[in-house]
Amino acid sequence: MSTFEWREVDLRVDGVRVDGVRVRAAEPAEGTVVLAIAGEIDVAHADAVRRAAEPRLGRGVRLVLDLTDLTYLGSHGIAVLAELDVAARARSGVLVVVTGAENKAVLRPVALTAMDQVLRLVPTLDVALAS
Repeated sequence: MSTFEWREVDLRVDGVRVDGVRVRAAEPAEGTVVLAIAGEIDVAHADAVRRAAEPRLGRGVRLVLDLTDLTYLGSHGIAVLAELDVAARARSGVLVVVTGAENKAVLRPVALTAMDQVLRLVPTLDVALAS
C-alpha cells in the first residue's frame, strides 16, 4: 500500500462548496500528482472535479486519478476523464485512471462508452505508481 501525505482539496464552483464528492491530493514523486476522488462524479460534481484536476496538469506531469472509492460515474464524469486525457497529452503528460479492481461504478460506464479503449486504466494505485 502506498503511503504519502494527502491534502484535502477545497471544491468550490462559483464560490459555493460542492458536496457529494471528496478530492484528496498527493505528490508521491517529482512529476506525479495523485487525486483520490470519492463519492459521485455526475452533472453536479463534474465541473468541480475538472477544476481540481486541470491546474495540476503541468508539462510532462503524470496525473493519476484514483477512482477506487467512487460510487457513481455519470456521463459528465466520463466527459471530464476524456477532457483531462486530451489535456494531459497536449502537455506531453499522461493521465492514469485507477478504477479499483472490481469497482463496477467505474468499470461499467467506462466500458459502455468504450473509454476503456482510450484511457490508461489500472486496477490499483500501487500499479499506477509502479508504471
